[in-house]
Amino acid sequence: MSSTTTLIFQHLERLWLALGLLVIVLGGVVWSYRRHSLRGVARWAAPLCKALVWLLLAACLLDPVWSRRQPMSGENEVIIVADNSASLNVAEIPESATRAMQMREALGADVQSPPTWLEELGRMFRVKTQIVDERLQSVTHFSKLDFSGSKSELHGALSTLRNGGTNSRVAAVVLVSDGIATDAVNEVDQASKVPVFPVRVGSQSPRPDLAIVDYSVAQTSFEDTPVTITAQIKGQGFADQEVAVCVLDEQGKVLITEKTRVPSDGVVQVVRLRVPAVKPGVSFYRLAVMAGDLVGKPEWKKLSQESTLRNNERHIAVDRGSGPYRVLYISGRPNWEYKFMRRALLGDDEIQLPSLIRIAKREPKFEWRGRTGETSNPLFRGFGQQAEAQRYDQPVLIRLGTRDAKELSDGFPKSPETLFGEYRAIVVDDLEASFFTQEQMNLIERFVSERGGALLMLGGQESYQAGGYDHTPLGRMLPVYLDRVSQAPALSNGRFNLTREGWLEPWTRLRASREQDEQRLAQMPGFQAVNQVFSIKPGASVLATVSSDEQESLPALTAQRFGEGRVAALTLGDMWRWGMRDEAASKDLERAWRQMMRWLVVDVPDRIQLVVSSLDGRVKLETRVRDEAFRPLDDAMVKIEVTGPEGKKSSLFAEPSLQEAGLFEAEFFSQVPGPYRVEATVETMATDEGRGSPMIIGQKVTGWAHDPVAKEFVSLEPQVDWMKQLAEESGGQVLDLNQLKQLPELLNNIRVPVEETVTEPLWHAPWIFALILGLLGAEWWMRRKGGLA
Repeated sequence: MSSTTTLIFQHLERLWLALGLLVIVLGGVVWSYRRHSLRGVARWAAPLCKALVWLLLAACLLDPVWSRRQPMSGENEVIIVADNSASLNVAEIPESATRAMQMREALGADVQSPPTWLEELGRMFRVKTQIVDERLQSVTHFSKLDFSGSKSELHGALSTLRNGGTNSRVAAVVLVSDGIATDAVNEVDQASKVPVFPVRVGSQSPRPDLAIVDYSVAQTSFEDTPVTITAQIKGQGFADQEVAVCVLDEQGKVLITEKTRVPSDGVVQVVRLRVPAVKPGVSFYRLAVMAGDLVGKPEWKKLSQESTLRNNERHIAVDRGSGPYRVLYISGRPNWEYKFMRRALLGDDEIQLPSLIRIAKREPKFEWRGRTGETSNPLFRGFGQQAEAQRYDQPVLIRLGTRDAKELSDGFPKSPETLFGEYRAIVVDDLEASFFTQEQMNLIERFVSERGGALLMLGGQESYQAGGYDHTPLGRMLPVYLDRVSQAPALSNGRFNLTREGWLEPWTRLRASREQDEQRLAQMPGFQAVNQVFSIKPGASVLATVSSDEQESLPALTAQRFGEGRVAALTLGDMWRWGMRDEAASKDLERAWRQMMRWLVVDVPDRIQLVVSSLDGRVKLETRVRDEAFRPLDDAMVKIEVTGPEGKKSSLFAEPSLQEAGLFEAEFFSQVPGPYRVEATVETMATDEGRGSPMIIGQKVTGWAHDPVAKEFVSLEPQVDWMKQLAEESGGQVLDLNQLKQLPELLNNIRVPVEETVTEPLWHAPWIFALILGLLGAEWWMRRKGGLA
């Protein structure tokens, strides 16, 4: 510990007195020696000794003291922080000591008495020992190191220790770690004067080793591969070797495998795996990377020669949602389009198509046209009571695929309660605008913009401009303009093609590669019924076009966002022609309808929404509840049940939020790594008549995966550059683990926060008296030798 010594004269007010006496005395010395003749050196040395004696005595008259600042004993702290994370349980070379073992030995964790360097530090400073993993904690002995931490909060720990406030007594922080941190990087605080001395554990990446750096999950409406997992992997010691990336289900069965070669050590590679046949609802998978020759072997973990397998796997949660999703179809007449659409959706258990099909338009009521006493439409004669038949002055609608006898019995819904809560999308097919009342069109607009539903209009002779939709709420919603009247003849033999935006949408494609899709498009028949629209609205995207023989291209499939929902326009009225060519074309048409319906409903919110956000094991569960009109519902009770990886169930109640109406919040702490499934049951507070118990509004199921050591094992290479930067910017120095013995010497020269001032008067210093006596003795000896004594 460095100190600076300063000479201070405490009585400078005596300076003139000292100078006056000194002048008189020195004058007497000079006068006395002029009378005596000394020879040689003694002639000037003797009076010089006498003058120095009086000079020292004059200086002592000013009360000189030595003043120095030195560290106050036992008041300055040195904090030694040891990394306790699980990533240190790796050996850089097979069959060698792990980093954890080397660290315990260097810190004396396995012996009772502390190492010599630590004892020496204890005599100089007040030493505190701490360990850091998920949190910073004090320990009395490093035997507490068990290297089980799932995180390394190094940045946060250093920030806490170095910024202890103005009264901090921390002189230095010694960080013993591999430098691999899992928390956010903080800039080194330049205002803090506390130096950091990083002690590096490890020198290189363990070999051999494969690791999953990161992954992402994308869900699409593409029927063959609804889920795509993009994995980023890297390897050490696997250069130019074949490795395999696998997706396994909950039972450990390999679903899909992709093989690749590692180009060089440390290079991150991207591998995409398309998972087929993902069931509805919540599914859990395991993403694994292994050596290529271990694929398909159940005991691959035992056969692996890697340094660690804790970075070879990740748990993945996929929520495909669970239906049934209900799409309301309404058509102005029976047509082929509905036949093929309904047939296609029979193969999708998750989508239901309740339908209203008009078989006769509204007609005026004339009592004389019917039989005596008959008040209903003659088309329903013989099919039931007159009170249940359609009135003669109303359009004749038939219902197909309804849930019960009551659904759609009054025709198209007229209230939010009967539309918003029942359906996720509406398909309007060959139906004029005058069929809807103004209130119903406003209701459809609110269904899309506020409720977040979807609207699809199909082509036909009474659709778009031909149906009078211009200057109506539905016309305003459509992604195409309807104000331009075409004088050109009807487009015939129209060829269907995808645009650049269409190629980017998975739900518009039917093949895995673009080349195969281009061949399919070339084989599609020409379409004859096309509603000609010429321009799209701002923000809309043309996904497909239809071109005539004269190469005139018109929008065929257009989509846009509208408020909280989306609107699409398919201007073709004879899509059914596509499926009439052969069996393969028929299957393609059915698949196209299914993917289009999936796209319509995939992002539409439910009455009950359960959102899971997880951060470091702390899971926030947010349940949003709405009534049948999709208004926030506060008068509800939300029960939540969480099933952990080991099958253990935990029940809790969500509390109403004070910031948002209809929001219920709960928290859960994940402890065991693995998949978690959560189910929220929403009940009304009002009791159901006749049962005396709350009515269940609905249930929602989702899940998440907890991988606490995922970040910890992403990279096992010591972060030497970060340690050097930390030491350089804080004023410390990087040490190797075997250089801990040098620590006391290094810390002896640092500036400490708590110092004391020590003064030593020169008047009482023995060497001053010895010097005076020595000078007088020398002067006497020289005079005696010259014969003057």
